[in-house]
Amino acid sequence: MTVDEGSIPLGAIENWPGIEAGRTFRLGDKEPEIDHCFIMDTDAASVPLDTRKREAQKLISLSHPTTKLHLEIFSTEPAFQLYTGQFVDVPASDNSPARPPRAGMCVEPSRYINAINVPEWRNQVLLKKGQVWGAKNIYKAWKA
Repeated sequence: MTVDEGSIPLGAIENWPGIEAGRTFRLGDKEPEIDHCFIMDTDAASVPLDTRKREAQKLISLSHPTTKLHLEIFSTEPAFQLYTGQFVDVPASDNSPARPPRAGMCVEPSRYINAINVPEWRNQVLLKKGQVWGAKNIYKAWKA
């Protein structure tokens, strides 16, 4: 989803530069820097408030070549936010080491970002009295 200079979504669904959907890419020490909403279901009108009856789809599959740790995230949600941790900056404390940029990352299953402000997307987030909202997220982790 394209964003303005303040990272506010503009409403257009476009590919992220340098990352092709369904293709493997590498998160290096500094690049790519991603803080972006990826859309899995581009038919906004088909997204119900309660997505739990939908089939969960794989949002992302991650692995680390040295530790052999793997993580797959599935969801019934139509989108997810991927943040590669470029703004992480946590100083060391009594029982915890410092956390520099890219010491962590986030994958957040979600609805379309800013959906409440885009009339064509609003129904996937506007909850009225008596309606039910729901979603199902599945996290699979293992060491190979």
